[in-house]
Amino acid sequence: MRLERAFETVHNRRVIRQLENVIDRKGNELSELNKIGVALYSVGAVLGALSASFVQLLASRAVMAVGLAMALPMSTALLAESFASDRRGQALGVFASAIAVGRMTGPAIGGFLLQAGGWPWIFWMNGILGLFVSAALIKLFPGAGKRTREPFDIWGSLSLLSGYPALLIALTLGSEFGWASRAVAGWFLLAVFGLGSFLWVEAHAARPLIDVAMFRRRILAAALAAVVLSHMIINPISLCAPIYLQNALGASAVTTGLLLAILPLTTALASPVSGRLADRIDASKVAAAGLVAVVAGIACYAALGEDSALWMASAALALLGVGVGLFTPANQKIAFASVNQEDYGVLAAMLSSLGTAAGTIGTTITVALMESAAGPKLWSDPAAFSSAQQFAFACLVPIGVIAILIAFKSRPGAEPTAGAAIGVRR
Repeated sequence: MRLERAFETVHNRRVIRQLENVIDRKGNELSELNKIGVALYSVGAVLGALSASFVQLLASRAVMAVGLAMALPMSTALLAESFASDRRGQALGVFASAIAVGRMTGPAIGGFLLQAGGWPWIFWMNGILGLFVSAALIKLFPGAGKRTREPFDIWGSLSLLSGYPALLIALTLGSEFGWASRAVAGWFLLAVFGLGSFLWVEAHAARPLIDVAMFRRRILAAALAAVVLSHMIINPISLCAPIYLQNALGASAVTTGLLLAILPLTTALASPVSGRLADRIDASKVAAAGLVAVVAGIACYAALGEDSALWMASAALALLGVGVGLFTPANQKIAFASVNQEDYGVLAAMLSSLGTAAGTIGTTITVALMESAAGPKLWSDPAAFSSAQQFAFACLVPIGVIAILIAFKSRPGAEPTAGAAIGVRR
């Protein structure tokens, strides 16, 4: 799963490069990529339903990942482009709420389909819904957008494809073989070489995957850094919480599902509020308030033990969900205000790929910390799991504090923004 996320991240960066300098103000290219992405996702889902072997199923999942990597960032960019500055936060908030509702209801619907007809039904549902969405997009955005040939940064892609998975493998194997072992050291060296080469290539390539010049804008750099750090501490919850609730607290599968739904539910409720506030007051204050709630939620979760009550876990997840809902739309509004309109597609893909990569790395680091603290008893002894989880999430809290400080640095008005040139209210 982690390597699948790694390949999805590399593809996201390829989308970034192909978007640059080909997006006009009418959004034709954005809508075209959105339609292609949804269509690919739908085709991949149908192929998954028809899969007769694990290899075929894995290949179909890869097609779905490519489609999603194209469609989701372009949806965000289309929203940002379609709404004026004084309503953009509200639009982004509603979109974030819709995503959270999908994450909340998806597992429940998937469980029902699995019970009723088996796993192929899950893929059939995704394929059918995807076809309906594709038809709606064709109706909304008729015709084909302009297409421009773009050179592909092959050396940047290869260096990223070697360095990023190597880092995940090193972090995964460290607790098992020892951090000083030759195998782990070798993977770390490959990661340093690959990621270092990627940075060098991007700084010198004529058409890089990522235009590093964009990071010279302080507000944009701060917004992207906040995304990276927040995903590093938020994503490990999705792995640890289900195991903790069932194995340590003894919650049933149904109770665990209901408790886990609290996080996306509170995110769905808080996101529209965040969008409206970001349109009316300083968006950086809203984003910082969201990060404060996120860090508080992580701290509360880190305090949970083997004997904690279920309501305490519920409160931690709710606080975390509120923080995510407040942070995401406000931070996106800040980021889009810092670039020109023709760069919206590039920025949306960057937000998506950096968040995915950071979340995968954060989860891997969290598991490594837990395995180092508990050893082989981690996955078999609930008490050891609870203790290791407390240690790992306590280590994540300082990362969140850094993210809060960075969010305060992304205050609009501290420097001229590119968005001001296209009527973005500051």
